Amino acid sequence: MNRIILLCALLLFLCGCFNVRDMAKNLRYANNTPVGVENIKFIDLQAMSRGESCTLNFLYFIPLWGDGSIITAAENGNINTVELIGETGYWTLLFSRNCTVVFGDKNRKAPPPVAPAEK
Repeated sequence: MNRIILLCALLLFLCGCFNVRDMAKNLRYANNTPVGVENIKFIDLQAMSRGESCTLNFLYFIPLWGDGSIITAAENGNINTVELIGETGYWTLLFSRNCTVVFGDKNRKAPPPVAPAEK
């Protein structure tokens, strides 16, 4: 009986995956205003470059591995100007994976740095 319970727990641990963050619900512009479904132009979204950065966590909040920052996601997608930011995540009993997803236009150049004023 103990082996059956152990086997069931192991199968649940390996196969049980729950979506905890849905990007469709938390997508926002870079200035942190939410994006409504009526405002999304899906053709434009597909034409944008996409970058992602993820962290692996223990017990949902203790980070083990990765960097889930916006800057890392932009670097991974070769994005100069971030236009949209979203989050996705999955939870499997003891471990979770949280990802930051950014969309932007890699062809658009970042504004040139401002030179310091001379004295």
